[in-house]
Amino acid sequence: MKKTKSVYDRMYDNKKLFFLGFGVLYITEMRRVNNLSRTSELRIKSKQLAETWYKLFKKHSILSKKSKSINIKDGIYTFGCSALSLYDLISTVKKLPEKDIDFNLRRRLTNLTYTNSSPLNKNRIKILKELNNDSLTTNELARRIGYSSGNVFKKHLDLLQKIGFIKRSKIGEQKIINSLMYKGITFINNLISEIEFVPSYSLYDECFKNKQLASDLMLIISELEMGGIIQRQSYLEMTSYDFVNFIFEVCKKWKWTNQRNISEKSRPEHKSTYLFYLNPNGTKEIYNLAGPCADINKDKEFLHIFSLTHQGGHGKIGGTKENILKSIRNNLNTSKQIAFELNIGVQNIQKQLSNFVKNGILTREKIGKGYSYKLSK
Repeated sequence: MKKTKSVYDRMYDNKKLFFLGFGVLYITEMRRVNNLSRTSELRIKSKQLAETWYKLFKKHSILSKKSKSINIKDGIYTFGCSALSLYDLISTVKKLPEKDIDFNLRRRLTNLTYTNSSPLNKNRIKILKELNNDSLTTNELARRIGYSSGNVFKKHLDLLQKIGFIKRSKIGEQKIINSLMYKGITFINNLISEIEFVPSYSLYDECFKNKQLASDLMLIISELEMGGIIQRQSYLEMTSYDFVNFIFEVCKKWKWTNQRNISEKSRPEHKSTYLFYLNPNGTKEIYNLAGPCADINKDKEFLHIFSLTHQGGHGKIGGTKENILKSIRNNLNTSKQIAFELNIGVQNIQKQLSNFVKNGILTREKIGKGYSYKLSK
């Protein structure tokens, strides 16, 4: 009997686990922008998955102010994260398992234009860096960071004083000297060490030591990027070599894949993709340790393949031709729906449907990546 709660339930109360999952979201599904005055958005097609992540974003207080609810347009569910959440992401996981995205996020966090009451603003960071070396008068400080607008510069200093990052002391009749408080020292040194310095260690490295954590990561990825589950040929295919290779090495560690190396697929006029396949036992162990899925349809795919009689079979098709046609009459018109209904492997269902189309019994229409079937007139 399954003892461990779903990864989504555990992310609700485990901040580190949540940010591990959030990092995967940022790599695979989030619209990334260069300016933190614009919102990074999660964009996914599954309503249940969007609702689950929205609750998690809300619980961990990382929703953007504009995301009062989930938006939907053209079948895509979207909502945004706050700018500060990206600082929290890097602070928690230390390094993302995708070199280019990790580099771009760090560059974004050190060239900020976020303008609310946060210290995270490129000019406020410049002020804190200069004061980290020495206390300076306001004029000296302005010259050091190349600031010319007196009123705007004063607002930055006033805000940093208000939130307890700097102390401003009057000397003489006109001069004001600015110095860092303990809170400001802690913040700027943490930012330098966590954002500007790229560590060798990452929270994701723990997946090589902890099978439960690795399973949690894999279930999250399976809902976002993995295909072939219902065909019992689960695979991860993406354009990012770094990310696919990292996940592949994790799966090799826990014997969830039989491949020795990842494969490369060339695509004319497009970036190459990199992929590898999980073995059936690996797929089952990942689900048993970290499931169920948030997406109802994805969960049905897992449960369907586990319900088939044995690993090598796809269910017998004999005597079920009429049941397939009956299912179509009852508006179950995709191979996946019919496979779930009859508890037969989807590949055998697809083969029989192709025969029906070839013999003129059924017609089919391209819908997304698959087909919808109906009886011929």
